[in-house]
Amino acid sequence: MQEDMKIDFQDGNESVISEYEEIMDRLDRLDDKVEFVRAEIAQNTGRRIGRDTGIIYGIAIGLILFVLYIMLRYVIFLI
Repeated sequence: MQEDMKIDFQDGNESVISEYEEIMDRLDRLDDKVEFVRAEIAQNTGRRIGRDTGIIYGIAIGLILFVLYIMLRYVIFLI
């Protein structure tokens, strides 16, 4: 794409092209940094959601086991 952007200047001044390439390089580096930060944020959000889901499942399974224990204990004493 940059080859398509090459401009022949009549006076041989290509400093505009080199400045353009420098700006594009800086924008590419900035884009990489932004992409990295967004990926880290998404990863941390996923960990938080996974932790919360695990806590909810743990509480639910614990309650189910507790209710089963109480039911079995009650049934054993009736016999």
